[in-house]
Amino acid sequence: RISTYAAVAIFAAAITSTVFLFFSREYDGWITSYVGGDGLEADVVVLPDGTRVSLGTRTSFSYDSRYGQSERVVQLEGEAYFEVAKDKDKPFIVNTKEQSIKALGTKFNVSAYPTDSLLITTLLEGSVLLTTQSLLHPTVLRPNEQFVYNKKTQSALLQQVDANRFVSWTTGYYYFPEQSLDAILYRLSHVYGVQFTVKSEALNRRTFTGTFYRGQSIKDIMEIIHLSIPIRYKIDDHHVIISEI
Repeated sequence: RISTYAAVAIFAAAITSTVFLFFSREYDGWITSYVGGDGLEADVVVLPDGTRVSLGTRTSFSYDSRYGQSERVVQLEGEAYFEVAKDKDKPFIVNTKEQSIKALGTKFNVSAYPTDSLLITTLLEGSVLLTTQSLLHPTVLRPNEQFVYNKKTQSALLQQVDANRFVSWTTGYYYFPEQSLDAILYRLSHVYGVQFTVKSEALNRRTFTGTFYRGQSIKDIMEIIHLSIPIRYKIDDHHVIISEI
């Protein structure tokens, strides 16, 4: 299991240098923050009401410059962790392309990259109301519940999780609970901006539980996977090819 070798991450962090990009701008009354690159920890945007938003890599986040005057609406493409300031008269609403998430005062994580087939909302505290396109009824989440919507099949799954593990990315740690290699590499492709090609469906279906640290290089990660299963890999700039031995 990858978790057996997670301690490698601490050493890797000490020897890996990173570069990140973070900027904000106002356009047509909307203030947009964008994160791209390799920052070890999440960049945080503090909204006028005190709500804190931690932004994942390659994430675009926007809010109206009139935010909080009559409503609190934000737009998200990518991943973000929200710590929402309480205001019972002004619900906090996160809009993605396929979903609207409504909260009063709560902590939750949303992963909504435009290119992903899965839209994932995980609740830590409070409650949220999710309204999803193509689904007839809205869904209410309770603490330690996760809602997974598959955009391709237009199906949904509600499951119990340890929600804290799904926000560990804000401090540079990415936790994968019994996930397939395909799912792990899919997530890491966003984190590192790398394309993975796996030349074996059997490898793609292999499942792992483990934690990677953002400071690890792609080579570090490939070596950890190699310790768990026999693979060959070739790293060519931002493309990694993986095959069975």
